[in-house]
Amino acid sequence: MSVVCELAAPFVANSAVAGGDVAVPFRAHVASCLRCQARHAAMSRTARELSALERERLSAPADLEWRVMSALEGDLAVTRTWKKPVAWSAAIVSMAAAVVIWRLRLKTS
Repeated sequence: MSVVCELAAPFVANSAVAGGDVAVPFRAHVASCLRCQARHAAMSRTARELSALERERLSAPADLEWRVMSALEGDLAVTRTWKKPVAWSAAIVSMAAAVVIWRLRLKTS
């Protein structure tokens, strides 16, 4: 890839997305460079595909924000300290239910 190709790349991308011509200083180069023409064609195709996807509306899962924030590390991370209290609460509720069932079973026998 030549230096001119690298300099022209952002202008090729911009013209592909905008659907216009390449900026004047690079127009002659792109007209003669197969690599830049291929880049322009690929980016134009990608821009059309993304434009077609714009009409589709998908909803994110309800817990997406929590999952992303809990996966982070550092200052933005959501603490995971809630897991222990939930586990303890579930264990206590299960034991209480077992005791109630056991007592009711003794009374009916």
